[in-house]
Amino acid sequence: MVNFDPAREKHYLAYAYRRARVLIHQSVYLLTGIYLLVVLPVMVLIRSEEMTLWRNFGVYPIALALMGLWASTRLSWLKPLAVAIMYLSLGLSISGALLGAIYLNGSFAGQIAAFETIYLLIIGFSILRLPPRQTLITCLVALAIALLGSLALHVSLPLLPMMLFFAIPLIICTVNGYILDVGARRNFANHLLLDNESRQLRLWREQVERDTYRQQQLNHFMEKIAGNLTSAELLQKVLGYLVDQINAKAGAAYILEEERLIRHASWGLSAQAEERKNLQRDESLLGAALQQKIPLQQHSVPEGYLDLEVGEGKRVPGAVLLWPLHQGEQPLGIIEVASSHSFEESDMALLNELHRPLAFALQSAQRREEFLQRMQEKQSRSG
Repeated sequence: MVNFDPAREKHYLAYAYRRARVLIHQSVYLLTGIYLLVVLPVMVLIRSEEMTLWRNFGVYPIALALMGLWASTRLSWLKPLAVAIMYLSLGLSISGALLGAIYLNGSFAGQIAAFETIYLLIIGFSILRLPPRQTLITCLVALAIALLGSLALHVSLPLLPMMLFFAIPLIICTVNGYILDVGARRNFANHLLLDNESRQLRLWREQVERDTYRQQQLNHFMEKIAGNLTSAELLQKVLGYLVDQINAKAGAAYILEEERLIRHASWGLSAQAEERKNLQRDESLLGAALQQKIPLQQHSVPEGYLDLEVGEGKRVPGAVLLWPLHQGEQPLGIIEVASSHSFEESDMALLNELHRPLAFALQSAQRREEFLQRMQEKQSRSG
């Protein structure tokens, strides 16, 4: 046997029942045709009291079972009960045919009912390939019902015929059902393994694609900040990059100079936002965000703070992303960008990767500017 853990076993049973429902849906008309092909000639050609009794045991229960199987695969409100209807139909058919074989033992009609029990066992275990344990339990329950019915009708049990037309066929069908079930379980396990491998390969491929795209973003960023740029030029290029990569609509970049935040670059600011050029370090959202070392997303901002210019006028941004810049423990400045929607986790991850090269480039630009300023002061004093 191929044994599964409880979760896998439940999944396998659902798979087996789904397969049985598909088989019933595809073959219910064929089963009905075979049923009519056997029943109608017998009912038309042979007319006797025994055949009337046979119809009560071996015809009407099977007809009712076929109607239930048809309804469970065609009527949407019955589909959740399809499994219960399958076992109920199988049990009803077997108990009826078995009771007919016992009651009509020794007659032609009894022989037909006996053959029907064998056919039903083959259908349940081998054609529909229902899970063998549950099918065996259904057959044993049908046997108990038939035995109780025979006791109620005061009919003696034909033990030897019952061995031939029910007990031995049940054993054979059960063994065959378990053999088929082993193959089905192995196929199911192989499919699970293949699905897991395919899913793992897909995840790896997606991860490689994400890594490749992220590397392309990083390369593009490095190209943007390459060269001997001033701080203002550098930050302006960074804002343009953010507008392009994370769909920002407006933004500003500030550098920390003597405990004040001085704006050195801007993108798409409203008139009210343009007025914020020189701020105290601890003023507004920027000062609080500067104390952090990771990008922060703010969904609720004061009215007029980085309002977005749209066709119908101004609109409050859906989110503002605050990106503090540090070199080690030294704060360098902060970048803020606004968008009409929330920023995604991938946007935050991108900023974390860009932080180190940007901080290094910004510090280099500041030192270069300080050096050039000292050189100019020396030249002016010497001149």
